[in-house]
Amino acid sequence: MWHERRKILALLGAAFFTPLLRAASTSEPLKIAVVAEYGMQGSHAAQSIEKGVALAIAEINEQGGLLRGRPLQLVRRDDRGLPARAIDHMRELAIDPAILAVFCGRFSPVALELVPVATELGMLLLDPWAAADGIANNSQKPNYVFRLSLTDSWAIEAMIEHARRRRMKRLTALLPNTGWGRSCFAAIEHAIKAKPGTQVDAIWYNWGDTDFSNALISARRTQSEALLMVANESEGKHILDLVDRMPLAERLPIIAHWGISAGDFNQVTGGQASRLDLVTVQTFAFSNTPKGRQQKVIDSAQRLLGEDVRKLPALVGFAHAYDLTWLLAKAIDKSGVPDRKVIRKAMEELGPHEGLVSSYRRPFSPVEHEALSRHHVFMARYNSDGRLVRFEGH
Repeated sequence: MWHERRKILALLGAAFFTPLLRAASTSEPLKIAVVAEYGMQGSHAAQSIEKGVALAIAEINEQGGLLRGRPLQLVRRDDRGLPARAIDHMRELAIDPAILAVFCGRFSPVALELVPVATELGMLLLDPWAAADGIANNSQKPNYVFRLSLTDSWAIEAMIEHARRRRMKRLTALLPNTGWGRSCFAAIEHAIKAKPGTQVDAIWYNWGDTDFSNALISARRTQSEALLMVANESEGKHILDLVDRMPLAERLPIIAHWGISAGDFNQVTGGQASRLDLVTVQTFAFSNTPKGRQQKVIDSAQRLLGEDVRKLPALVGFAHAYDLTWLLAKAIDKSGVPDRKVIRKAMEELGPHEGLVSSYRRPFSPVEHEALSRHHVFMARYNSDGRLVRFEGH
């Protein structure tokens, strides 16, 4: 008798607790990782990217999470800008099935090394900054990389077009001897071949170089009319120092790729960035965004993060990561399951989305893993407050 009663109680207990256990398991968090160069002095890109992801996660969780109530959770790793560390982090993170995607940081050499690893591990790699051409539209099958950012081809085209509008015909390009620099050099060759009339002399340097005097002497000797500067903030500062010391009549205009915008560049240069003739490529500025859309995000960030995001250095990383996180969330919900392979396919099938950077009609497709396009690129300059604003001149 007691044996039968115990059996019934066990069955009732199972009937009672199984739904609770199922509910508990379905409320376990889904995770998004950011693997970026957090420890790099003077760079704010990783922190800006993280804040974009964090704001989108906070908004999504406030609305009830994903997949019938599962909250999103942010995980971070510091790769120090080193490909080997980034790969190690990627492999470690892939072990956890709850981690559905990894955001990379700003450096193209790191992102390029992660591309085949993403395919090998079946891990979504989301790029909100790194610009080398071969990152998103690559030869991997299946392709697990999705980018919402600039490409070097678009950047170089915009930079050379800016020089042409100013009737400049001879330029000197300062290029780092890295995957990023080589990507930009290939883009330069393509741009001048597609539209002849501009001569570009290339001068290569190594990351960490501090003396660019020979490069500027060479640029003056060849009668270059401007510098195409492909540099990050540390090298960029040394280049601006040299240009600033030149006699006023000999100072070369600087047309820069956006590596300099990963830190508080105007402050780092003591105001040189806003004082000199310098423009840089960008894809986002609050002044370039419809007021309703920008105010919604500004208010949300103030309420959920306690931060005025308009004052963020490396603002473009925030904006790109924010939109890319929302696109990922839509793909997760569309897939119906926390399965990376299924989510990858759902990313390629997303419909329209009203984002901060853009209104996306169809962000990605099976043959196109770039959410932005050349028409999103514009030239910007630093104002006296150190903020990047759209450049309206020639």
